[in-house]
Amino acid sequence: MPYPRRSRQSLLLVFCVLLTAFPCHAKKKQLPAVRWKADAPGCEFQRTDDGHYRWRMTGDDLDITLLMDSQELPKSRRRLYKPLGVFMSVTYTGKGKFDFPADLRMEFVRHHNVIEGYLDPTDFSTRMQNDVDTKVFDTEREIKKKPETAEQKTDRAREYQKQVVQFIEFLSTQSLQPAILNPGNPEVHGWVFFGTKNKWLGSWKEREDFILRVWMKDRVWEFPFSMPPAEGELILRKRDE
Repeated sequence: MPYPRRSRQSLLLVFCVLLTAFPCHAKKKQLPAVRWKADAPGCEFQRTDDGHYRWRMTGDDLDITLLMDSQELPKSRRRLYKPLGVFMSVTYTGKGKFDFPADLRMEFVRHHNVIEGYLDPTDFSTRMQNDVDTKVFDTEREIKKKPETAEQKTDRAREYQKQVVQFIEFLSTQSLQPAILNPGNPEVHGWVFFGTKNKWLGSWKEREDFILRVWMKDRVWEFPFSMPPAEGELILRKRDE
């Protein structure tokens, strides 16, 4: 699909932009918001054959896509540490350069509008590694007290360590990272995770509403979305032929 020209992109923003300002932090200035809206020029939604939902927004030399697995909510509860994961791609279509900070926030609308910042991949990995070290230490101490449980406790500790190592490797290679985008390096993409261990975030409801905010230097790009997008919707994955 060809990208819109610069002049058209500016026009699209007239339809896609909401100039309501939201505070980033207490010490940051308020920024205008660019909001995805169904059927608005520059805003697209798609259900894919492989079981994903795709929200896309274009304008101001940027092409931003949010991709969600239709099964992400139940998957998040089975994932280690239970974070909610989203995949995002950002493409710069201008001729200069663009500083993408990879600063994302998720609002859980049906859970008291709790807002969680993204889990920094480095900090999250360090936290998990520290937890593994603690687990190994505690396991060794428990085995000394009850040697007969050595095999069972050792197997559990090894399985936990294996999962953490795999998750840390995934974060180090697949996470969305800050980038300077230009015609020679126009795209950045990757996974972003948000913590759900908050006293206001209980079990997932049958349908959840979210607002994903992508903070830039001069504005905030907002993706309001629901999982599933339609009440009671079930998306079927197309089998590989």
